[in-house]
Amino acid sequence: MKHSLIKEGQMEKQAHFTNKEIKFDKGLELPESPGVYKFFNSKHEIIYIGKAKNIKNRVKSYFKIGKSDGKRIAKLKSSIKFIEIIITGTESDALILEQGLISKIRPQFNVQFRDDKSYPAIHLSTSKDFPAIYVSRQKDANNTIFGPFSNVGAMRLNIDLIRSLFKIRNCKDINFKNRSRPCIEYQMNRCSAPCVGRISKEEYSLDVNNAIKFLSGNTQKIIIDLNKKMDFYSQKKDYERAAVYRDKVQSIRDTQKKQNVLTGFNDLVVLLVKRNKYSCCLSILKIEDGWITSSKNFFPDSKDDIPDKEMLSAFLEKYVNENNNRKAINFLFHGEILKETKDFLAEIKSPKITIHKANKQNKNLIDICSSQAEDALSRIRNFSWMNASFESLANFLQIETLNKIEGFDISHTSGKNVSASCVTITKDGPSKKNYRIMNIKKDFNNDYLALSEAIKRRCNNLIKNDISLPEVILIDGGKGQLNTVMKCLEKKILKQIKFISVSKGPNRNEKYDILHYANKSVELDDSDKKTKLLQLIRNESHRFAINHHRKRRSKDLFSSKLDNIDGLGIKLTISLIKHFGGIDKIYEASLDDLKSVPGIGEKKAVKIHFQLKN
Repeated sequence: MKHSLIKEGQMEKQAHFTNKEIKFDKGLELPESPGVYKFFNSKHEIIYIGKAKNIKNRVKSYFKIGKSDGKRIAKLKSSIKFIEIIITGTESDALILEQGLISKIRPQFNVQFRDDKSYPAIHLSTSKDFPAIYVSRQKDANNTIFGPFSNVGAMRLNIDLIRSLFKIRNCKDINFKNRSRPCIEYQMNRCSAPCVGRISKEEYSLDVNNAIKFLSGNTQKIIIDLNKKMDFYSQKKDYERAAVYRDKVQSIRDTQKKQNVLTGFNDLVVLLVKRNKYSCCLSILKIEDGWITSSKNFFPDSKDDIPDKEMLSAFLEKYVNENNNRKAINFLFHGEILKETKDFLAEIKSPKITIHKANKQNKNLIDICSSQAEDALSRIRNFSWMNASFESLANFLQIETLNKIEGFDISHTSGKNVSASCVTITKDGPSKKNYRIMNIKKDFNNDYLALSEAIKRRCNNLIKNDISLPEVILIDGGKGQLNTVMKCLEKKILKQIKFISVSKGPNRNEKYDILHYANKSVELDDSDKKTKLLQLIRNESHRFAINHHRKRRSKDLFSSKLDNIDGLGIKLTISLIKHFGGIDKIYEASLDDLKSVPGIGEKKAVKIHFQLKN
């Protein structure tokens, strides 16, 4: 027995078949019952796990003659050597078993997701007598945590709203313990000043509990509790306190109106897939009681490009499995899902699944989800595609092992302030701790010699410190740069490293980039996996070089006669340059002109004017 879901008499079966042209063996005995199937490669590794209502039909569908497949499915089919099946009682059992196996084994061709754990969350330090509200990216078992939030701006607005409604403190514990009078937050009506006893522990706890309900989307319960408090103080004729609770209720209702106008739904899960050149993101919005209560982003952990349809399907099944204790789940998403997922969701009785189509009425939600995904993609680069790109480049260059590539570029202004960049790229993405900048001491307008010097210094340093050399070095440039560098390097380095370069094509368009290697030149193909990798390395080395060069150039810009003037620091120097538009114009400025610069009084203006003229 492999799993607790497998009942007595239910067996794991194994079937072998020849797979030259991926033809399904009609004689293969597979059951027509629900269960899980596992595809194995020739190394006996599990490469895919799936579930089905009817195992026989589902497995058979992979091998239909004439069926057109994407690259990923075609690659999967060509790798299958034998299968195993596990029979379960129901399709729901099959889903639970499938998700558990995928999570444990993480097969190559299954869609898997990494979440956005790097995003901040709202923390309430509920283990303290007077909890504080703050933002953190770290987990704390003692705190009540809401999030994470991909939209930091929206999260800050949530905190501001909570503090205006419930007056929760945000000061550090050390300040809280040592304060003798209320701070400015109290004066601004954003804190109830528990530090100096302006509110009791019981009343403050009530506000904290309401803040938790608010963040959980349970606004109706808050309003009921606040109304009770308002009535209580009204009966005691404490109208001032009653008014405080009345205003809180009104503020919550006003906010709720805005939120309901925004969503138009009471309980909904919004899904959307967004892509850019380097990555892919599946974004989710949760709406409860008419409120957007949480947002999260997931990134497919796969070296293959996964179609949107398959990604949405995999996530829907995963979500239903993890939330099977709910009475109902409403989904809204833009796009299509696999037919087998549609059929599976339609047959589930508990929780009840309803899928809403994207339309004009709910476009605002799709837009919010889309913005969230775009923000996530701009903040987090997903480098799961690196493995496949490294493999593609290794095959192209006929390298047995490829783990590290370094990129080099030169930046200067007419031979001045020459800066050379070195960026290190591994299968996990850019290794920024290993980035290096080399200032080329000689001022010469020759990129070829500057590159040669930089690469020599880098390689010798790695050898000296017993650090492995990169298998490939990429130069930002054409044939000339590549050939000159290789002529200048020692044979022992040339033997260990493959040297390549990437130059811009006509009109400096990335679509026509050219790869130079081993006295050959080829135009890069956008659809080739290695292209994305090569362009990333080239662009990263260029960015790193030019940023450093600009810093050096700016430093030199401020190095002038102004440096010799006592009492004139860098801030005033920058102010002068910004005001007049350049150092030359400062030299030409009159005394009255200098006096007009903010921060420069008459005495200093006279001093500057005298020293510049003399």
